[in-house]
Amino acid sequence: MTLTEDKTLIDMIETKIEEEIIASINAEIEIIESERPADDTKNNETSRKGFRITEFDTPRDREMAVFTHAKKLSEYIFVITEKSPVKLRWNITSRLLNTSVDIIESLYRANFERGIERVEWQKKAMVSLNILDFYAETAKTKQAITFRQMEIIARQISEVKKMLSGWVRSTKRKDAKQAECEAMNAAKSKKIEQVNI
Repeated sequence: MTLTEDKTLIDMIETKIEEEIIASINAEIEIIESERPADDTKNNETSRKGFRITEFDTPRDREMAVFTHAKKLSEYIFVITEKSPVKLRWNITSRLLNTSVDIIESLYRANFERGIERVEWQKKAMVSLNILDFYAETAKTKQAITFRQMEIIARQISEVKKMLSGWVRSTKRKDAKQAECEAMNAAKSKKIEQVNI
């Protein structure tokens, strides 16, 4: 393959990834809009629910979106780093690849843990995302990747960070509720013991 064919292939892959991201965002918007309650001003007898093909929706019972987006980010990094200069292949390029895989590993480990351990793995994933951002900027500076590739990586990192932050907030809320319930149960059992004495 010539250099222009390689660039054309990379541009096609970048365009496909951008289209997938836009499609997933549009699908999420449709889901949110379909879950909103209907306006009271509309006549409920004449209005119908919009037609939607559910086979194209993101499956809710499989993986969380943060996993899917992190995997797409990693796949993209694997694709663009294949054609990086040989002199940088074992330096910044390998760090880009390894860090992208570390992010996915941390997310999976966080998913299998509960409580404080889960939050720790989520923090490790967030730190790895920040490091990946730094490596992408450095790779662009050293011309291992193009400016456009760095932009796409930065956009995907931002998406994964948003999703991961939401997961961290959800985890902390659940842990706080669980701790509150445990405290209430302990107080109730203490009262019962005092009454029985």
